[in-house]
Amino acid sequence: MRFIATTAGILMMVAGLQAQIPDFTPQTPLIGALLHNDAGEAGRLLRQGADPNEGRFGGLPPVILAAARQDVELVRLMVAKGADPNMRDRSGSTALMWGAFNDTGDAAVVEALIVLGADPLASNKAGETALDWALRRGETAAVATLRKAGASDSGKMRSSTQKALALLQQSGAQFSNTSRCSSCHHQSLPQMAFGIARTRGLEIDEPLVEKQIDGAISQLKSVAAEALANRDRIPDPPIAVSYALLGLDASGHPPDDVTAAMAEVVSAWQDDSGRFHSLPPIRPPLESSDITATALSLRAIQRYGSQQEERVARAVDWLRAAKPRTTEDHAMQVLGLAWGQARPHDIRKSTASLLALQRQDGGWPQLPTLETDAYATGQALVALQTAGYAVTSSQYQRGVAFLLRTQFPDGSWLVRTRTFPVQLPKDSGFPHGPHQWISAAGTSWAAMAILLALPMQEPTEAPTCSRASCGFD
Repeated sequence: MRFIATTAGILMMVAGLQAQIPDFTPQTPLIGALLHNDAGEAGRLLRQGADPNEGRFGGLPPVILAAARQDVELVRLMVAKGADPNMRDRSGSTALMWGAFNDTGDAAVVEALIVLGADPLASNKAGETALDWALRRGETAAVATLRKAGASDSGKMRSSTQKALALLQQSGAQFSNTSRCSSCHHQSLPQMAFGIARTRGLEIDEPLVEKQIDGAISQLKSVAAEALANRDRIPDPPIAVSYALLGLDASGHPPDDVTAAMAEVVSAWQDDSGRFHSLPPIRPPLESSDITATALSLRAIQRYGSQQEERVARAVDWLRAAKPRTTEDHAMQVLGLAWGQARPHDIRKSTASLLALQRQDGGWPQLPTLETDAYATGQALVALQTAGYAVTSSQYQRGVAFLLRTQFPDGSWLVRTRTFPVQLPKDSGFPHGPHQWISAAGTSWAAMAILLALPMQEPTEAPTCSRASCGFD
């Protein structure tokens, strides 16, 4: 009895499964030929009068099936016989999107469809374009063809950075409240990103940001006199104080007694070779490199210091001869040489070394043994742009595409910490738990890199500042 009951149950289950399988019999001979990959038969049917707009398979009309097969001749023949090159499937996706949907990155079908009248700017119900689909295979020939036809991911870039900026503003305020501290990762780097964002027409919560700037000034003012008398009063001035000054500069803060004092504190850490010393490398990547210390100090002195020419020239001489070991070193060397207006040959040489570290996925790793991430990639791209490298170049566009692919829906990028917890953790509300501080820094660099690839616009309401002091342009 148990066997009979079990068998009956299996038969009923199989019958139920059979009832759920839809009938996939091709609706037309043309669709049948396409499903059987019989291009010759499909061509014969079309030449004999088969309607290229009739029937669908899984919601896909014949022209999309041909585009998905990457069959240029069939696509051309179908359009010649009356197929609409902008026909859509159930998701609103066009034949051009399906043509861009190929793992080889081949541009033949994409190019043919554009010539035949396909709209490169069309989007589906999810807001995706042919360029979005092509970019999921990297910076391919199909991507280049779409860009040449006018396709752009600027809308996605603006949306991406707006989410990142909102998150950085919120978490920066929370970090200030919980730590009573102004930091590189939650204040200075975000302020640098906000400075560029203003020149690209993005929205910034100015009262919220201004409150953090006031906090930074107040904190620096409270120790200015002591720090001038004792250069060890503040830990790691060439990096910590220099980042603070760069953040203030990007926010349009004018030179005053406090910034002059802090620039003098930074200057006290320059040795006879021109190098600025950082602390031992206990907090990589933010505070672990004399190259970083020298580049940042050079820029801080340019913006707020005295005896600028002599100090900057010595820093540039040291940077020119420095031997970078990490991506941070390479990027900061490029930034320092560009800021210091080094000889073009030296800037080109340093830029080439940084470009050589770019991986196949478009990103940069912090170390050769690590995965690519937003911190290293964003920082590298900002350095390249600062040195005059075109944001329209394939290398820069590949980097931006990597960042857009790896951003989290909340606007953040995850960067994994690799430092000992020398400071007690304080929750800023930024995502990624124990990785939140370096992830905030990485998100700032990533946002800056993407923003620099957007066209300049009239700035939104913001503090008065020059173009040079409101970012890296």
